[in-house]
Amino acid sequence: MQKPAIAALLVSVALSAPACAQQPGGKPLTMQDMTAFLAAHPPQPIAAATEPSIPLATAAATGSPGSEDWANMFGHRVVRNVTQPALYPVRPAAGKANGTAVIIAPGGAFLSLAFDNEGILVAKYLAERGITCFVLKYRVDQTPKDGKAFLDVVENRMRNGKPNRTHVDFAETKGILLAQEDGLAALRWVRAHAGEYGVDPARIGIIGFSAGGMTAMNVATGYDGASRPDFVGSIYGAGPERPVPKDAPPVFVALAADDGIMAYAGVPIFEAWRAAGRSAELHIYSAGEHGFSMRQVGTSADHWVEHFVQWLHGVKMVP
Repeated sequence: MQKPAIAALLVSVALSAPACAQQPGGKPLTMQDMTAFLAAHPPQPIAAATEPSIPLATAAATGSPGSEDWANMFGHRVVRNVTQPALYPVRPAAGKANGTAVIIAPGGAFLSLAFDNEGILVAKYLAERGITCFVLKYRVDQTPKDGKAFLDVVENRMRNGKPNRTHVDFAETKGILLAQEDGLAALRWVRAHAGEYGVDPARIGIIGFSAGGMTAMNVATGYDGASRPDFVGSIYGAGPERPVPKDAPPVFVALAADDGIMAYAGVPIFEAWRAAGRSAELHIYSAGEHGFSMRQVGTSADHWVEHFVQWLHGVKMVP
């Protein structure tokens, strides 16, 4: 893997990238600079998130929330060593909910979760538009507690990564299947409690970023009746090499053409859905690298979330 690609994933793991990070003198950091920058600015330990959360019961869950490691990276929260999955509800203002709900799966290479930039910030944007959100804290691979040692693990994984990947490789890490199990459990929980949140049980979806995008697509191809998402979004993610279900939900795919990690993984999702006769929408932005999410990168990728909301209206998932 080339150095810019490693840097891109390091950024994504840390917080899906600090748009504000700069070199002395105000010059923006290049992707080539980022690996060294992150090494010099390792994660700073912080207290766990204080937002109310809902534990998810999954068969293989071990450990406890107390074993998690929360950190601040450039003003954004990151969590790793998750062993107990949970949902963090973010609800619209009173009287503003439109009955649609979405589970949001942050990314982080199955080593950590970009809790704010690919979770809470996305949820707040969508909640302002009437969508009830649940940020999914799913299980990830265990990593050293020391911040610098953690970044060494990340870089090692990226050096052994596959920048031209087209699909999910389940042999890459056990975290992939753990995250899928937690995503399916999240769908079941939200649907079972839809009435408590003013949610239509036929308008519950999942969207994910990077590893979270893989998780969303694994859920969208591995569900049962209770865990079927009504729509799915994959933002710079990848899908598995599985048959597209006959009742597969509408899919929204977005990525940047210059993504050093997942540039080739979005189109196969679109093509598979289209070949199966299922609804699909694909956005390939000319620039934005990996992990653009809610940070402003100064390209058309900044508008992906607006396009996602427009798409939800178009597929009748938002009234």
